[in-house]
Amino acid sequence: MAEATRILVLGATGYIGGSALTELTKHNVDKPARSRYTLSALVRKPQQASILADAGIKPLIFKDLDDFEVIRAAAKDHDIVLAAASARHAECARACIEGLGERGKSTGKTTHYIHTSGASNVGDWPLTGDRIDTSVHSDEDMYEFEKTHPETLSPVRNVDLRVVELGEQHGVQTYIIVPPLIFGPGTGWFTLGVGQVHQMMQLALKKKQAVMLGSGSGIWSRIHILDLSRLFYLLVVAILDHKSDLPSGETGYYFAENGSQSWKSIAEKIGHAGKQIGAFKTDQITKIELQEAADEFFGSNIRDAEGVLGSKERFSYSRRVVRERRLIERAGSWAGILNVAKKTFTLT
Repeated sequence: MAEATRILVLGATGYIGGSALTELTKHNVDKPARSRYTLSALVRKPQQASILADAGIKPLIFKDLDDFEVIRAAAKDHDIVLAAASARHAECARACIEGLGERGKSTGKTTHYIHTSGASNVGDWPLTGDRIDTSVHSDEDMYEFEKTHPETLSPVRNVDLRVVELGEQHGVQTYIIVPPLIFGPGTGWFTLGVGQVHQMMQLALKKKQAVMLGSGSGIWSRIHILDLSRLFYLLVVAILDHKSDLPSGETGYYFAENGSQSWKSIAEKIGHAGKQIGAFKTDQITKIELQEAADEFFGSNIRDAEGVLGSKERFSYSRRVVRERRLIERAGSWAGILNVAKKTFTLT
């Protein structure tokens, strides 16, 4: 019997990485007698390691994403690395790819690096007017788009390009997953947060009224965390099945989406749900300015706040891997999610 493929996950304690790890674990547990892969995860704390070990995942301790040599050594012992810890940490990506390159040389087998990027790589900044982009972007030409635009417009782009270049240099197959707005509770063992929508709910609960940045005209695509986790799993399965037509490298960008909406429509749903459960007296929306949005959601980074909440990212998808099945518009779902968020606040 062939040796099981070794998969290493970075970001296992986070929202995306934890949910992806749960999906991979679930399918491994379903078929223990014929498991196709083993799972390892880099974590910082012994208690995190203990929890993952109990779930059948091999924990590896490291300091943080700057722990270059430990990360490279861990990657060197694996065939696939799924990195969901940071879209902007170029040195972490380099450590993973260099380690995988060494693994490939020692085993003679192809190694694979799955990088989690972000949709801000096609976002613009219409509120300040610094950059306005009305074009529609495809995952088939994403590499050329990123290569021909100034890296200062998005730090995510620079890392994406570095991933592709390092993969080619070290003989590692690279795949870049580009999720937009992610919603829904996470399924990992540690972080269950629900991204920007959850942040908007938290601020709305604090203000006792739904909020939006400016006119709320910014439009982003969306994906449920369960669908995104499924996408990671399906990509791993395609790798294990040696799919010859699986795009990688310069063409290995995968836009993950199942619809789109404006930030105003999200605020309207939050307002309706908040009034429905008695958290708000009104379903009207209050507007917030760019600096407040930056302070509340993005660590005071105005450029990030505008790039997400003000941007109109436009995707064209050549590889639609997931299907729409969790409609964000369901008022009942919104009320339920807001009720969960409400438990973390004292409402008077």
